[in-house]
Amino acid sequence: MSGPDPQALRQWAEAGHWFAKADEDICMAEMALGREPPLIDPAAFHCQQAGEKIIKGLLVAAAIKAPRIHDLEALAALAAPAYPDLAPLMEDVAPASAWLARTRYPDLGEGDGAARSEVADMLVSIKAFRRAAVASRGEP
Repeated sequence: MSGPDPQALRQWAEAGHWFAKADEDICMAEMALGREPPLIDPAAFHCQQAGEKIIKGLLVAAAIKAPRIHDLEALAALAAPAYPDLAPLMEDVAPASAWLARTRYPDLGEGDGAARSEVADMLVSIKAFRRAAVASRGEP
């Protein structure tokens, strides 16, 4: 009877660093939404960042090199084959990609910013995805 795979343990330990960074982004999004008036654009930005870091953590855990891209849909396409049960949650958070640049630069977000409720709903999806990602540890 053999014990846990040491390589898999190392990969999940590295993934844990990505998840911890995602937790920081989740916290920042919560703080931004929770103040009055809410800081919608920073909250949206941190939602995107959290989703990106969760997916990249999953890629690391599956021994897939995480590319230096920010497109959640493209990242999800890389991670979904290793985590088919998480694919619907990745699809739920993928729309946050639109917020990356739009919320950071005034000339890209003119008039089409995210609504507070939209960002709050995304934050709920991000947190559910985070919980499920960590629970998937028994996978790959």
